[in-house]
Order: sequence, then structure tokens, then C-alpha cells
Amino acid sequence: MGSPPRLVLLTKYLLTLDRHRPLEDAFVLLEGNRILQVGRRKEMAFYPPARILDLGDTVLLPGLINAHCHLDFTCLKGKVPRQDSFRDWLREMGKRTRETSRTEFRNSVREGIRQSLAYGSTTLCDVATSGESVHLIRQSGMRAFWFWEILDLGQPSPEAYWKQALEKWKVLVSEGHVSGLVYPGFSPHTLFTVSKETLGLLGQFLSSHKGFPTSLHLSESQEEWNYFKKGKGPMADRIKALSPDWNVPRATTPVQYLNECGWLPKLNLAVHVNRVDSKDLRLLAKNRITVVHCPGSHDFFDHPPFPYERFLRNRIPVCLGTDSLASNSSLSLFREMRLFKKIHPEVSSAEILSMVTSKPARALGVGNLLGRVKPGFLADFIGIPAPRKLRAGASLEDWVLRHPGPVSFAMIQGESRLRLTLS
Repeated sequence: MGSPPRLVLLTKYLLTLDRHRPLEDAFVLLEGNRILQVGRRKEMAFYPPARILDLGDTVLLPGLINAHCHLDFTCLKGKVPRQDSFRDWLREMGKRTRETSRTEFRNSVREGIRQSLAYGSTTLCDVATSGESVHLIRQSGMRAFWFWEILDLGQPSPEAYWKQALEKWKVLVSEGHVSGLVYPGFSPHTLFTVSKETLGLLGQFLSSHKGFPTSLHLSESQEEWNYFKKGKGPMADRIKALSPDWNVPRATTPVQYLNECGWLPKLNLAVHVNRVDSKDLRLLAKNRITVVHCPGSHDFFDHPPFPYERFLRNRIPVCLGTDSLASNSSLSLFREMRLFKKIHPEVSSAEILSMVTSKPARALGVGNLLGRVKPGFLADFIGIPAPRKLRAGASLEDWVLRHPGPVSFAMIQGESRLRLTLS
């Protein structure tokens, strides 16, 4: 067998996220789906010759990683207004989900994939409720961490529920022909919609079957915080009505309860985490948990300020995600980065870019493959139109964060997925 084909990408600017400064008049040499060499155009010398793709006046950078989305719910944009309480909003979401047909879910996933790629996401962390997305993601050529949602509130038997959920997961993974682009995993919905028994059964499975990624909505609302602190109130009453034998926690926090269940070492992505105390921070740091913040969704619910500075002081990594269009207006990570920058202007644009590239890659165990443009890494890139001239004092990273529209180029696994001529 011969060597894989070689391709050279030429670009005006290259943001590697591996160097302190961008490269101007740069090239990236690919061999198959891997990066072989990176440098300035004047340094090019390839033997044997390679095919060349000149991207012109483009800023080339790593493909973005959306650390939290729900493709199933793309069709619910603007259809689930904010309620008087977070619990009421979740009930309305449950009602809408039950009313959505398989065809509507499939169309929703397709549209979510289209929008995600158009706005530069080449890797998705999709929490799957309907099960329709695994097939469609594979067919699209997108890279994804596919988290099968676990939720047994109202189910009579945790053991029976888990057995059925696991069998369904196995069937979906098998029928979806999961390849090297799709990484199957699990997402317990929340700690107040998944029983302690089911968490334990899933935990046992993960202990004996290594390598499956995990994601979990954690400490998102004040109601959730109050439920774990007091073990009573409207949320506790609703849970007891649906599951009378439910183990209701008391005098703890969501993070500490998760630790008591033996789950923190098993968790890759803790989504939201809007409320924490000092002990929570120590536990998150000790277990090397990565927090996923969704600025657009956070703003939709008008949550109290996200405790980014506390995570930073405790060296807890923070990534960005879009959440679903049921609680956001866009699947653009550029918009999420701008929203974060608006609230945290002291954080550099380069650091914010790492929240949608190298940091989620590390959290998911693929930090040596994704999130940077570096020899040996996978060939996942996006491109946006380059500036004619940067403003005084502005960086190229600042320019990237201000990008308002779709990307002009996208490549996944060494294959071009999108190339546009933008006016």
C-alpha cells in the first residue's frame, strides 16, 4: 500500500492555539487525516509533491468543539418560553418532547447539524433524548461525542429502567455504525431526575467498561440547590409525587451528593454548575472535572452570575457550549464567546478561544488529537475571512471572536465539509 495522499492548505493567517503568535502567510501539510507539518509559506518544500488548496485571505484555526448541545431540540427554538420557575420550564420541555414525532426529531437533528457546521463547530457533544441523532451524525461526517440521556424519574423500577436503557443504547450504537468520528457515552440528565440506584448501576457499568465519556447537568438552578440543601419544597414535592420511594437528599449540595454516589471520578463534563460552595470547588478540582458554561442559555434563564473567577482560582477548567435552541437563539459558538467576553472583559480572547478548542478536547480525553493545529493532530479546521487590517491594539483572536456570520471553510478528518465564497 502507498502512503496516504498529501494536501497543503495555504492561508493568510493560521491560529494554531499551540503558539503564542499567529502565523502569517502560512501552510498546513496533511497526510491523510493527520497534520504532518505547519509553517510559513516561504519555508515550504515537500517531497513527494502534494496537492495544494489555497484558501486565500482566510484565518484558519482548529475546528470548534461545542461542549454541550441537544440536537433533538433544534425544532423547539422560541417554542418553550421561560416559566415562573425552572421546574415549570422543565415540565413544559418534557411535555413538548413527548409531543414531538420521530420525523420531527430527525428533521431537528439535521437542522442542528447544518447550523452547527455553518457556524464552525466540527465536534459536537450531543445529549441524545430521542436516539435519532447517532445515525444522522455519522452520515453527516461530523465528529461527535454522543451522550445517551438517562432519566428514570417516575419509573417504578431502577433496575428494569437501566436494563432497558442499556439495551437501547447498545442497539443504537450498533445500528448507528459508530465509527472513529462518533464516540458513544452517557449523560445522566440531572441528580433530581435520575435515582441514586440508577446512578449506581450506570457507575458499575462504567467501572467495568472503560473509555465511555460522560456529561451531566449539575447545580444549574437555585431550585436544585435548595432541593439538595433542604430536601423539601416544590421540587421535592413533585419528585415524591412521581416517585414515592425516591431517596431525597438533605443538607448537602449537588456536587457533594454526586461525590457521595462515587460519581465524580467518572465525570468528564459538568454542565452549568452555576452554584457552588468552597467544598464543592475542592471536590471539582481534586477530581479534575471540567465545567461547561452556556452563556446564551444562562442569560435566557436569568441565572445569577456564573462563578468563573472561583473556578479560575481553583484551577477548574471551563469550556463553552450552546445548550439547545429551546433555551438559546443560536448554535454559534462565536456568539457564546462574545457573550462570555462581554461579562468577563478581563479574560483574553486567546483564553476564550481555548474554551471551545483545546480545553474541551483535553476534558474528553482527546487533547493529543483535537483542539490545536499541530503535527500529529487530526485535520479538523475552520476558516473565516481574514481582516484587511487589525485595529490598533487588537489581536487576531479579537477578530475571530467578533466574527458574526457563518464560516467560509470547514474540514473534518481531512475532508472538506464546507467551502463558501462570502461577500
